[in-house]
Amino acid sequence: MRFLVMGAGSIGSVIGGFLQTGGHDVYFLGKGPHIEAVRADGLAISGIWGEHLVPVVRAASTVEAMLADGFSPEWTLLSVKSYDTESALRDLAPALDGQNGIISLQNGLGNVEAIARAAPGRAVGGRVIFGARTLEPGHVDVTVSADDVLLGPAPGGPHRVEEVARAFRDSGIPCRFEERILTYIWDKVLYNVLLNALATLLRTDYGSLWDDPDTSEVMRELAAEFYHVAEATGVELVSPDADAYMERFARDLLPPTREHRSSMQEDIEQERRTEIAALNGAVWRMGEELGMPTPVNELLTRMVRFLEP
Repeated sequence: MRFLVMGAGSIGSVIGGFLQTGGHDVYFLGKGPHIEAVRADGLAISGIWGEHLVPVVRAASTVEAMLADGFSPEWTLLSVKSYDTESALRDLAPALDGQNGIISLQNGLGNVEAIARAAPGRAVGGRVIFGARTLEPGHVDVTVSADDVLLGPAPGGPHRVEEVARAFRDSGIPCRFEERILTYIWDKVLYNVLLNALATLLRTDYGSLWDDPDTSEVMRELAAEFYHVAEATGVELVSPDADAYMERFARDLLPPTREHRSSMQEDIEQERRTEIAALNGAVWRMGEELGMPTPVNELLTRMVRFLEP
């Protein structure tokens, strides 16, 4: 298969690198020192999935340069930040002809819907729940994996997504097909809604938030607001209600990541924009559209936005 990785940061580089070593034709799009190093010297991948070197990588900084290089993707793996989704899809427009689908491998709510608007019938959702970081330009490290990557078509989306999931799996990426992909995307977003903004504002790790009775109560209120919005939106979630989710959160989801700190906190420290608008901000926005107050999500969104550059 021919894959375009659009937004080849840490996660995109790992997935694209494994697909290329698995025998697929991969093109990387990105900007900055990392993509320059990958294009010049290849891509090194280390961490819990082993040591790998992709010595020759096709890469560029624009869709136009990719097309001039003679590459036409069958599938685009979209791994840009959520606030760049709309502009990335506009940039991708000249390369849409002949594509089977665009797969969101992103954080937050609204990305799959944006793809569906820009490319009707070709939107695919992905839930990525492994972690990676860039150690230096050209070298990415897989740090943690809580579960398989999940891939599934959005309502009205393309066929053959199961073939893509198989390509991921055969290339060494733990992956499975999931028909109810939106359910699992929302489930991952809920985890981030509970932890990312709160850990960023309080400059602490995830486990400390849960251990404290005050912050754990805030998390319960965030979950309750999230479930109210999801129910009103018609989205089925993995756990039947907020209380059941919090039990699963404490038992299964939190323990592997107790020591972790929010990547949003790193964004603030590096004076970068955060993805708060696609997390707590999305809950607040949808709540407003539904006439449903979400005061805790609103408060955290406003506070994180204050910290942004």
